Amino acid sequence: MAAMYLEHYGLLEAPFSIAPDPRYLYMSERHREALAHLLYGMESDGAFILLTGDVGTGKTTVSRCLLEQVPDNTHLALVLNPKLSSIELLQVICDELRIGYEKTDLSVKTLVDYLNRYLLAAHAQGKKTVVLIEEAQNLDLDVLEQLRLLTNLETNERKLMQVILLGQPEFLDVLDRPELSQLAQRITARFHLSPLKLNEVEEYVSHRLAIAGCRRPLFARGVIKLLYNYSGGVPRLINVICDRALLGCYVQNRHQVDKPTLISAAKEVLGRNKAATIKSQVMPRYKNMFALAFVVICLIAITSYFFDVKLKRATDVDESVSEPVEQKKNLQTPEIQPDISQPQEMGIINDPLTVNVVTEAPGNRQSLIEQAVIKWPESDQRLSSNLQAYQTLFELWQLSYNLLTDGTPCYFAQTQGLSCLHEQSDMQSLRLLNRPAILTLYDDSNQLQYATLMRINEDMAEIVLSGVLHIIPLKQLESYWRGDFSLFWRIPPGYSEVIRPGDTGDVVLWLRKKMNNINGYSQADVRAYYDEELVKQVKDFQLREGLKSDGVVGLKTLIRINQIIHKATPLLEES
Repeated sequence: MAAMYLEHYGLLEAPFSIAPDPRYLYMSERHREALAHLLYGMESDGAFILLTGDVGTGKTTVSRCLLEQVPDNTHLALVLNPKLSSIELLQVICDELRIGYEKTDLSVKTLVDYLNRYLLAAHAQGKKTVVLIEEAQNLDLDVLEQLRLLTNLETNERKLMQVILLGQPEFLDVLDRPELSQLAQRITARFHLSPLKLNEVEEYVSHRLAIAGCRRPLFARGVIKLLYNYSGGVPRLINVICDRALLGCYVQNRHQVDKPTLISAAKEVLGRNKAATIKSQVMPRYKNMFALAFVVICLIAITSYFFDVKLKRATDVDESVSEPVEQKKNLQTPEIQPDISQPQEMGIINDPLTVNVVTEAPGNRQSLIEQAVIKWPESDQRLSSNLQAYQTLFELWQLSYNLLTDGTPCYFAQTQGLSCLHEQSDMQSLRLLNRPAILTLYDDSNQLQYATLMRINEDMAEIVLSGVLHIIPLKQLESYWRGDFSLFWRIPPGYSEVIRPGDTGDVVLWLRKKMNNINGYSQADVRAYYDEELVKQVKDFQLREGLKSDGVVGLKTLIRINQIIHKATPLLEES
């Protein structure tokens, strides 16, 4: 059934598994801060590092991400079940670190001695030792005290062992107890992981679907806000509810989750009573918001009315003197014209993006266009840079794109009369196609990055990289690009493959009309047959446009035709 479920939605794997797979880790702002605190704590010489968060907020997933980034000089012991005695905890730590000990003579002193010798040897080799304990709220007080005593193992310069504690919020109350004050004082880095916000829930679901190979829209509009209300932004609940909702759609032989399906899934996951309580809490909130909005609108209308009346009266009173004053002002103050003596180089797109631009001073052009600083996205943002690049490309085509509701980019493009072209070529060929494109770049660390190429001129390029607009030298861009690109082009009706002499159908009829229009011929000839006369028109057109003049109408010829007949088509380079 699992295989049929995936096939039904066109997925490569289940997108909403609750297993802590680091590949599916959505790095919200809070998750990034949590991971940064853990990494900072490991690099410092503190004894204890604390990460708390509500059930299901992603503590374990963050810890798994941490495990993938543990430095080579660090030995790490992972304790998953903290319901242990002091001796059992020491045994687990020794087992994780592969410390041999005599099992017939077990005592706290014996195990601590073994551990101390190991820590000193590791320190002599320049190694660090870290113990990571999950579900720390389940640790007994005597075990916590034993952990504190372990951190007393130290040299004159540093602690020999660090302890990372992952726990639920109630663990903070445990640490506030007087008998644990010494341990609490040794916590050098602490962070509380809160649930996702509404906008982060949408990004979270989109991220997981993209990793799982989502190809079509799986959630109807408005469903995500409902999901946020039922889950409270807790990732684990989001996963369980979404998985149950997709299963419900599969059983109904449907392909998109709507509000009734999500409500039904939430009732099954949360229980009918809790789901009903959440619904009853949300509805009054909306009613209050509507009532407040109505009051605000009324106040604005009343204020505007009285303001207009007062302004009108003031205008009537001052009307007799306003004109002479204005004339006097014009006589006394000469008009200042803007200085347009300096020519503009390359226009910057008027777009609400962060801009990284190379400015230019007169007489110093060559030195300033040789190199620009590119702000590469951080490693945890690289997976989403491809999606952001497509969103930017769709905006150039005056389209708004959302993975959740629109499916994969090329799927959505087809619904809008566009098609994706994926190709490998050089900048000269891209100039010929003259369309904005998504470039596959390799950054300074040889990591994949995706940028939207917005515009180029003779030696400069405008690219958008994870929401940041860069204006950089074209040669520098080409040094990061190996030729792979994707772009959109408009599909003729009935088009399926290249159009060849002798073909018939709607696509040939379309081609004849466009050729007649471009060449100024009469539209009386509307034959849907690719004859010799039409072949000659096409060859002449291809020759004029610098294309291979063979009469075969492929993608490049169609793109050039569209560029001429569709004035609203976004262009890479203005002619």
